[in-house]
Amino acid sequence: MVSKQQQKEFITLVSTKLTSKELVWVSTKTAIVSDIETSHKFKVFFSLVARFISSDNPSWDKNETETMEAIYPGFSKSIWSKQDLVRACLMIALDPGINKPLLLSFFEIAEMKEQVALYKGLYLLENASSFRNQVAEGIRTNMVNVFDAIASGNPYPKTYLDEDAWNQLILKSFFMDRKLYLIQYVDQGKNENLANMLQDYVKERWAAGRQVSLEIWRMINGYLREDIKALFSKRTFEGKENEVVTKLLQQNNEPIPAEFWDGMASTN
Repeated sequence: MVSKQQQKEFITLVSTKLTSKELVWVSTKTAIVSDIETSHKFKVFFSLVARFISSDNPSWDKNETETMEAIYPGFSKSIWSKQDLVRACLMIALDPGINKPLLLSFFEIAEMKEQVALYKGLYLLENASSFRNQVAEGIRTNMVNVFDAIASGNPYPKTYLDEDAWNQLILKSFFMDRKLYLIQYVDQGKNENLANMLQDYVKERWAAGRQVSLEIWRMINGYLREDIKALFSKRTFEGKENEVVTKLLQQNNEPIPAEFWDGMASTN
């Protein structure tokens, strides 16, 4: 859970990326939504961000990046626009005692960029765990930008979702052709049920004469079945695919370093 001190650090660092005019607007609006009596204005202000805050993507130096990573693990794996950052600040400003119904109702009407910011910002809330069902439902989306907001560089899924929802996230990543190495805590999310589903998927793809992403083996490593090993001997592999298969067989279900998989992903 993100602490109040970390929330303050996040807001302070975001403030340094805003113009004086933008900072006045944000400070005024966060003060209003932090008051339970006027918190209902959140939806209006959240939408108005696009009018008053630049859509630029701020740059971060090494120290700033490290601070953000400490608060929000995976921060540097995705792009945060100034509008995303300000919207997260507005979410943080809401009283956790009343934010759930307000935010859940907004998910139903938010346009794409607003949904992106909402899913990115949930992890920063004191009661982030209260939104498990919303995030699990969000995995079903077919909007790439929204899915990426949930999956790429977002610590929420592995931190708060149960195994079934997490496994659906990984499966959907392959169906949507998204990069697995960008998923925060991806290696910590390995599990036998997921590995078995992916191996069944591999068999279906190969039977249909199709290829599979090299990244799929990252989640199977440690749970490689004998029937898949038998299929290896009947197929011809070249290049990076051959390198991955050789590594899997040599390791004999022993963990393969994340650096190896990250390297495969960048060429896949």
